[in-house]
Amino acid sequence: MNDFQKEDIQVINKALSEFEKSLKSFERDSKDAFALVIFINGCYDTQRFASNKYSVLVHYQQARQSANILERLRRHSIDHFNQAIKSAHSILLNSNIVHPDLVLSH
Repeated sequence: MNDFQKEDIQVINKALSEFEKSLKSFERDSKDAFALVIFINGCYDTQRFASNKYSVLVHYQQARQSANILERLRRHSIDHFNQAIKSAHSILLNSNIVHPDLVLSH
């Protein structure tokens, strides 16, 4: 693995760590939690940035802040963003901010 790949992995891991920490302040089953799940699922299902779902997060400040952590990766590289979304989906499954079935429902 060359240095560029290592650097990419470090950037993604740092963002995912920050994303995971941001989830700790969410109230379980809150509107913000559901909004974030809808955004992450939208990106995960389509394997691209879901701009329409991201735009709606303007009404859910806490969800928007968490989504912004991942969105910064998109500005750097869409590949970074797509890799991070896969991991963010798994993080949401284990986060307990919503029932796991809601994260898995498509």
